[in-house]
Amino acid sequence: MRILIIGAGVSGLFIAYELLKRGLREIFVLDAKTPGYGASLRNIGCFRSSFTSREHVLLMKESIAKWLEIKRDWGVFIEQRGYLWIARREDTLDVFRELAKFHNSHGVPTRVIGVDELSSREPYINTSIVKGALFDPTAGKMSVIEVFTELYIRVKKMGGIIIPHTPVEKLVSSGGVVKSAITPRGEYTADVFVVAAAEGSRKILESIGVNVPIEPIPRHPLVTEPYAEVIKSGLVIDWDTPGSPHITQTQHGSIILARDIKDEPWTPLNSQRHDAFEKIIKPLSELYPFLRNVNVNRYWMGYYDMTPDHHPIYGLIKPFENLYIAAGFSGHGLMMAPVTGVLIADWILHGRPRISIAENLVLERFETDRLVKEIAVVG
Repeated sequence: MRILIIGAGVSGLFIAYELLKRGLREIFVLDAKTPGYGASLRNIGCFRSSFTSREHVLLMKESIAKWLEIKRDWGVFIEQRGYLWIARREDTLDVFRELAKFHNSHGVPTRVIGVDELSSREPYINTSIVKGALFDPTAGKMSVIEVFTELYIRVKKMGGIIIPHTPVEKLVSSGGVVKSAITPRGEYTADVFVVAAAEGSRKILESIGVNVPIEPIPRHPLVTEPYAEVIKSGLVIDWDTPGSPHITQTQHGSIILARDIKDEPWTPLNSQRHDAFEKIIKPLSELYPFLRNVNVNRYWMGYYDMTPDHHPIYGLIKPFENLYIAAGFSGHGLMMAPVTGVLIADWILHGRPRISIAENLVLERFETDRLVKEIAVVG
């Protein structure tokens, strides 16, 4: 079976990796630019299972289990430091208590903690302006470049063919079957096609009359000079401030700060938002006063490939018999990538995923008004 995966980001490569692990050999991965050029390597590298939908919680439980296996087997930097969702208001703690009950019912041990425990976990935080936090001990962070590079090398060593600088201009189909992908470098045929090209998936699938509701929304992370360890948790999120400003620290000491800033979809990635500095640093410096004197070394833009319900689109694209999708992760593609590989490989080889709740995330949900809402869209 010859399989063509469009998109050599972390999702596309994990799909290739899983198929190769299962004994398939003709696995080709095309990318419009270079592997990881998009959201995969413009990522702050955190993961969690503390979502607000059953679909996200259950799929991320499985994905975190896979990440921990990868840490053991690959020897890459991945650690569970936990997430802290900070409440500045007392009524937010009531919301967090309900969320913790929901998480606990699905085997995720989140819990609400008070100011004293919060201070012990984050000694540099300004506890005078907060009421407590929701703590997710399953969450953590990783070295994005190290993990992605190791994944790329393993796919290549297992026999996967990765072809960069080969944008797919259109698909060609006949009789409910996709026949080929047309690129500037020629036509690529296959038995099975997987579209995992983030926001680029939309244009590719429009070529065969498939509407995929994905819009790329810009994000604007800032990276500081290195510090001694000052952020103990995997990620700290200021939940009560609009845009949910959040902060993490890399293994090399740099601090990454980000926030959801209202921006126009499809804004070019070489654009600049000078106001991003004040909008991001100001609320976080209220939580961490040392940030008032922080030096920002660099700034980048990346996309969240957003769907209307903030969940990925998975599975077979009907009415086609051999066309699959894994896109629209709404900022959570890296953390979900291992389970994405498993799910799409299952769909291709067995006709359905082993984790049945993933079937709620097929493309048809937008046509039948079966959206699955998620409100915790951050980090």
